[in-house]
Amino acid sequence: MSAGLLQRGETGFHQDNDLAALILSFNDVTERLKQSHETLGSEVRRLREQLEEKDRELERGRRLAALGEMAAGVAHEIRNPLGGIGLYASLLAKDLRGDGEKHVTAERILAGVKNLEAIVGDILMFAGGAEPRCGRAAASKIAEEAVALSAPQARMKRVRFECGASLQGVELDCDERQISRALLNLVLNALDAVGAGGAVWIDAAMDRASEGLVGIAVEDDGPGIPPEQLDRIFNPFFTTKDTGTGLGLGIVHRIAEAHGGRITAVNRPGGGARFTLYVPQWQGTPK
Repeated sequence: MSAGLLQRGETGFHQDNDLAALILSFNDVTERLKQSHETLGSEVRRLREQLEEKDRELERGRRLAALGEMAAGVAHEIRNPLGGIGLYASLLAKDLRGDGEKHVTAERILAGVKNLEAIVGDILMFAGGAEPRCGRAAASKIAEEAVALSAPQARMKRVRFECGASLQGVELDCDERQISRALLNLVLNALDAVGAGGAVWIDAAMDRASEGLVGIAVEDDGPGIPPEQLDRIFNPFFTTKDTGTGLGLGIVHRIAEAHGGRITAVNRPGGGARFTLYVPQWQGTPK
Protein backbone atom coordinates (compact mmCIF):
# COMPACT_ATOMS: atom_id res chain seq x y z
CA MET A 1 0.00 0.00 0.00
CA SER A 2 1.33 3.41 -0.94
CA ALA A 3 2.04 6.04 1.71
CA GLY A 4 -0.71 8.30 0.27
CA LEU A 5 -3.42 5.61 0.60
CA LEU A 6 -2.30 4.80 4.15
CA GLN A 7 -2.47 8.45 5.16
CA ARG A 8 -5.97 8.84 3.71
CA GLY A 9 -7.09 5.63 5.46
CA GLU A 10 -5.74 6.77 8.79
CA THR A 11 -7.39 10.17 8.37
CA GLY A 12 -10.77 8.54 7.66
CA PHE A 13 -10.35 6.26 10.68
CA HIS A 14 -9.58 9.22 12.95
CA GLN A 15 -12.55 11.14 11.55
CA ASP A 16 -14.86 8.20 12.28
CA ASN A 17 -13.53 7.99 15.83
CA ASP A 18 -13.97 11.73 16.35
CA LEU A 19 -17.54 11.56 15.02
CA ALA A 20 -18.38 8.61 17.31
CA ALA A 21 -16.91 10.43 20.30
CA LEU A 22 -18.88 13.55 19.40
CA ILE A 23 -22.13 11.55 19.16
CA LEU A 24 -21.45 9.87 22.52
CA SER A 25 -20.72 13.23 24.11
CA PHE A 26 -23.88 14.69 22.59
CA ASN A 27 -25.98 11.76 23.85
CA ASP A 28 -24.43 12.10 27.32
CA VAL A 29 -25.16 15.85 27.45
CA THR A 30 -28.70 15.24 26.15
CA GLU A 31 -29.34 12.60 28.83
CA ARG A 32 -28.01 14.88 31.56
CA LEU A 33 -30.17 17.74 30.29
CA LYS A 34 -33.18 15.43 30.28
CA GLN A 35 -32.49 14.35 33.87
CA SER A 36 -31.96 17.97 34.93
CA HIS A 37 -35.21 18.96 33.25
CA GLU A 38 -37.11 16.16 35.01
CA THR A 39 -35.54 17.08 38.37
CA LEU A 40 -36.34 20.75 37.81
CA GLY A 41 -39.90 19.91 36.83
CA SER A 42 -40.34 17.77 39.94
CA GLU A 43 -38.95 20.57 42.15
CA VAL A 44 -41.22 23.15 40.51
CA ARG A 45 -44.25 20.92 41.16
CA ARG A 46 -43.18 20.44 44.78
CA LEU A 47 -42.69 24.17 45.30
CA ARG A 48 -46.03 24.92 43.64
CA GLU A 49 -47.78 22.48 45.98
CA GLN A 50 -45.99 24.07 48.95
CA LEU A 51 -47.04 27.53 47.82
CA GLU A 52 -50.67 26.43 47.40
CA GLU A 53 -50.59 24.88 50.88
CA LYS A 54 -49.08 28.08 52.35
CA ASP A 55 -51.76 30.15 50.61
CA ARG A 56 -54.48 27.94 52.10
CA GLU A 57 -52.90 28.23 55.55
CA LEU A 58 -52.65 32.01 55.22
CA GLU A 59 -56.30 32.32 54.18
CA ARG A 60 -57.36 29.99 56.98
CA GLY A 61 -55.32 32.08 59.44
CA ARG A 62 -57.07 35.26 58.31
CA ARG A 63 -60.50 33.68 58.73
CA LEU A 64 -59.64 32.35 62.17
CA ALA A 65 -58.20 35.71 63.25
CA ALA A 66 -61.43 37.46 62.28
CA LEU A 67 -63.53 34.85 64.07
CA GLY A 68 -61.23 35.10 67.08
CA GLU A 69 -61.73 38.84 67.40
CA MET A 70 -65.49 38.45 67.24
CA ALA A 71 -65.50 35.55 69.71
CA ALA A 72 -63.27 37.45 72.15
CA GLY A 73 -65.66 40.40 72.15
CA VAL A 74 -68.62 38.13 72.88
CA ALA A 75 -66.71 36.25 75.58
CA HIS A 76 -65.73 39.45 77.40
CA GLU A 77 -69.35 40.64 77.35
CA ILE A 78 -70.48 37.30 78.82
CA ARG A 79 -67.72 36.97 81.42
CA ASN A 80 -68.69 39.98 83.58
CA PRO A 81 -72.35 39.07 84.26
CA LEU A 82 -71.39 35.39 84.48
CA GLY A 83 -69.00 36.19 87.33
CA GLY A 84 -71.85 37.80 89.25
CA ILE A 85 -74.16 34.85 88.61
CA GLY A 86 -71.46 32.47 89.83
CA LEU A 87 -70.93 34.47 93.02
CA TYR A 88 -74.64 34.55 93.90
CA ALA A 89 -75.07 30.86 93.01
CA SER A 90 -72.19 29.99 95.34
CA LEU A 91 -73.70 32.04 98.19
CA LEU A 92 -77.10 30.48 97.57
CA ALA A 93 -75.64 26.96 97.64
CA LYS A 94 -74.00 27.70 101.01
CA ASP A 95 -77.22 29.13 102.46
CA LEU A 96 -79.22 26.10 101.29
CA ARG A 97 -76.75 23.51 102.54
CA GLY A 98 -78.70 20.77 104.27
CA ASP A 99 -81.97 21.85 102.60
CA GLY A 100 -82.23 18.75 100.41
CA GLU A 101 -83.61 19.34 96.92
CA LYS A 102 -83.12 23.13 97.01
CA HIS A 103 -79.43 22.69 97.77
CA VAL A 104 -79.10 20.19 94.89
CA THR A 105 -80.75 22.73 92.54
CA ALA A 106 -78.37 25.49 93.67
CA GLU A 107 -75.38 23.17 93.13
CA ARG A 108 -76.60 22.38 89.61
CA ILE A 109 -76.83 26.11 88.84
CA LEU A 110 -73.28 26.57 90.13
CA ALA A 111 -72.04 23.62 88.04
CA GLY A 112 -73.70 25.13 84.97
CA VAL A 113 -72.00 28.48 85.62
CA LYS A 114 -68.61 26.77 85.97
CA ASN A 115 -69.20 24.96 82.69
CA LEU A 116 -69.99 28.27 80.97
CA GLU A 117 -66.89 29.84 82.51
CA ALA A 118 -64.81 27.02 81.04
CA ILE A 119 -66.34 27.65 77.61
CA VAL A 120 -65.63 31.38 77.89
CA GLY A 121 -62.05 30.53 78.86
CA ASP A 122 -61.73 28.32 75.76
CA ILE A 123 -63.08 31.11 73.56
CA LEU A 124 -60.58 33.58 74.98
CA MET A 125 -57.80 31.03 74.55
CA PHE A 126 -58.84 30.53 70.93
CA ALA A 127 -58.89 34.29 70.44
CA GLY A 128 -55.19 34.31 71.31
CA GLY A 129 -55.35 36.52 74.36
CA ALA A 130 -52.31 34.94 76.05
CA GLU A 131 -48.93 35.58 74.44
CA PRO A 132 -46.58 32.59 74.70
CA ARG A 133 -43.74 32.85 77.21
CA CYS A 134 -41.16 30.77 75.43
CA GLY A 135 -38.31 28.82 76.94
CA ARG A 136 -36.51 25.50 76.67
CA ALA A 137 -38.80 22.48 76.94
CA ALA A 138 -38.36 18.73 76.39
CA ALA A 139 -40.75 17.25 73.82
CA SER A 140 -40.69 13.85 75.56
CA LYS A 141 -41.82 15.39 78.86
CA ILE A 142 -44.73 17.22 77.18
CA ALA A 143 -45.79 14.00 75.43
CA GLU A 144 -45.58 11.96 78.66
CA GLU A 145 -47.74 14.53 80.48
CA ALA A 146 -50.37 14.40 77.72
CA VAL A 147 -50.45 10.60 77.98
CA ALA A 148 -50.74 10.74 81.80
CA LEU A 149 -53.57 13.30 81.75
CA SER A 150 -55.54 11.33 79.17
CA ALA A 151 -54.89 7.94 80.80
CA PRO A 152 -58.39 7.62 82.38
CA GLN A 153 -60.10 7.97 78.98
CA ALA A 154 -57.58 5.56 77.43
CA ARG A 155 -58.22 2.93 80.12
CA MET A 156 -61.98 3.20 79.64
CA LYS A 157 -61.62 2.45 75.92
CA ARG A 158 -58.68 0.03 76.33
CA VAL A 159 -56.62 2.18 73.97
CA ARG A 160 -52.91 1.44 73.59
CA PHE A 161 -50.50 4.41 73.74
CA GLU A 162 -47.06 4.41 72.16
CA CYS A 163 -44.53 7.25 72.52
CA GLY A 164 -41.76 7.05 69.92
CA ALA A 165 -38.12 6.98 70.97
CA SER A 166 -37.35 9.78 68.49
CA LEU A 167 -38.94 12.27 70.93
CA GLN A 168 -36.05 11.71 73.33
CA GLY A 169 -33.54 14.53 73.16
CA VAL A 170 -35.84 16.80 71.11
CA GLU A 171 -35.96 20.25 72.69
CA LEU A 172 -38.50 22.93 71.89
CA ASP A 173 -38.45 26.72 72.18
CA CYS A 174 -42.01 27.24 73.39
CA ASP A 175 -44.47 28.09 76.13
CA GLU A 176 -44.53 24.67 77.76
CA ARG A 177 -47.97 25.16 79.31
CA GLN A 178 -49.57 26.18 76.02
CA ILE A 179 -47.92 23.43 73.96
CA SER A 180 -48.88 20.88 76.61
CA ARG A 181 -52.49 21.99 76.27
CA ALA A 182 -52.33 21.83 72.48
CA LEU A 183 -50.86 18.32 72.51
CA LEU A 184 -53.38 17.15 75.11
CA ASN A 185 -56.18 18.42 72.84
CA LEU A 186 -54.75 16.39 69.96
CA VAL A 187 -54.43 13.27 72.12
CA LEU A 188 -57.99 13.58 73.44
CA ASN A 189 -59.20 14.12 69.88
CA ALA A 190 -57.42 10.91 68.81
CA LEU A 191 -58.95 9.00 71.75
CA ASP A 192 -62.40 10.17 70.68
CA ALA A 193 -61.73 8.92 67.15
CA VAL A 194 -60.49 5.39 67.88
CA GLY A 195 -62.68 2.48 68.78
CA ALA A 196 -62.32 0.21 71.81
CA GLY A 197 -58.97 -1.56 71.75
CA GLY A 198 -57.51 0.96 69.29
CA ALA A 199 -54.09 2.60 69.29
CA VAL A 200 -52.65 6.12 69.48
CA TRP A 201 -49.03 6.95 68.62
CA ILE A 202 -47.03 10.05 69.53
CA ASP A 203 -43.71 10.61 67.79
CA ALA A 204 -41.35 13.25 66.42
CA ALA A 205 -41.75 14.31 62.79
CA MET A 206 -39.52 16.24 60.41
CA ASP A 207 -40.46 18.17 57.29
CA ARG A 208 -38.19 19.81 54.71
CA ALA A 209 -40.71 22.65 54.41
CA SER A 210 -40.50 23.39 58.15
CA GLU A 211 -36.96 24.68 58.64
CA GLY A 212 -36.28 25.56 62.27
CA LEU A 213 -39.41 23.70 63.37
CA VAL A 214 -39.82 20.22 64.80
CA GLY A 215 -43.07 18.29 64.60
CA ILE A 216 -44.86 16.24 67.23
CA ALA A 217 -47.19 13.84 65.46
CA VAL A 218 -50.28 12.26 67.00
CA GLU A 219 -51.65 9.35 64.99
CA ASP A 220 -54.59 7.02 65.52
CA ASP A 221 -56.05 3.96 63.83
CA GLY A 222 -59.61 5.30 63.79
CA PRO A 223 -61.78 5.92 60.72
CA GLY A 224 -59.82 8.96 59.58
CA ILE A 225 -61.09 12.40 58.55
CA PRO A 226 -63.75 12.69 55.82
CA PRO A 227 -62.14 14.55 52.88
CA GLU A 228 -64.83 17.24 52.89
CA GLN A 229 -63.96 18.08 56.51
CA LEU A 230 -60.17 18.43 56.13
CA ASP A 231 -60.38 22.16 55.38
CA ARG A 232 -62.89 22.81 58.18
CA ILE A 233 -61.66 20.89 61.20
CA PHE A 234 -59.64 23.82 62.59
CA ASN A 235 -62.58 26.22 62.31
CA PRO A 236 -63.96 27.27 65.71
CA PHE A 237 -67.23 25.69 66.79
CA PHE A 238 -67.00 23.06 64.04
CA THR A 239 -67.59 19.63 65.53
CA THR A 240 -69.03 16.28 64.52
CA LYS A 241 -69.47 15.20 68.15
CA ASP A 242 -72.68 15.24 70.14
CA THR A 243 -70.97 17.15 72.95
CA GLY A 244 -68.26 19.79 73.11
CA THR A 245 -67.83 23.31 71.77
CA GLY A 246 -65.75 22.51 68.70
CA LEU A 247 -62.95 24.75 69.99
CA GLY A 248 -60.33 22.08 70.74
CA LEU A 249 -58.61 22.00 67.34
CA GLY A 250 -59.16 25.73 66.86
CA ILE A 251 -57.21 26.35 70.06
CA VAL A 252 -54.41 24.06 68.82
CA HIS A 253 -54.24 26.09 65.61
CA ARG A 254 -54.06 29.40 67.49
CA ILE A 255 -51.35 28.13 69.85
CA ALA A 256 -49.27 26.85 66.92
CA GLU A 257 -49.73 30.14 65.08
CA ALA A 258 -48.76 32.20 68.16
CA HIS A 259 -45.48 30.24 68.33
CA GLY A 260 -44.68 30.79 64.67
CA GLY A 261 -45.45 27.12 64.01
CA ARG A 262 -48.29 25.30 62.32
CA ILE A 263 -50.62 22.32 62.59
CA THR A 264 -51.41 19.87 59.80
CA ALA A 265 -53.96 17.09 59.46
CA VAL A 266 -53.91 14.20 56.98
CA ASN A 267 -55.30 10.70 56.70
CA ARG A 268 -52.85 7.87 57.23
CA PRO A 269 -52.33 5.46 54.31
CA GLY A 270 -53.12 2.52 56.61
CA GLY A 271 -56.25 4.15 58.05
CA GLY A 272 -56.78 6.71 60.77
CA ALA A 273 -55.63 10.32 61.07
CA ARG A 274 -52.32 12.04 61.65
CA PHE A 275 -52.09 15.51 63.25
CA THR A 276 -48.65 17.13 63.37
CA LEU A 277 -47.94 20.11 65.60
CA TYR A 278 -44.86 22.03 64.40
CA VAL A 279 -43.07 24.07 67.08
CA PRO A 280 -39.78 26.04 66.97
CA GLN A 281 -36.82 23.89 67.90
CA TRP A 282 -34.49 25.02 70.67
CA GLN A 283 -31.43 26.58 69.06
CA GLY A 284 -29.39 27.15 72.20
CA THR A 285 -26.33 25.27 73.39
CA PRO A 286 -27.18 21.60 74.01
CA LYS A 287 -26.76 20.14 77.47
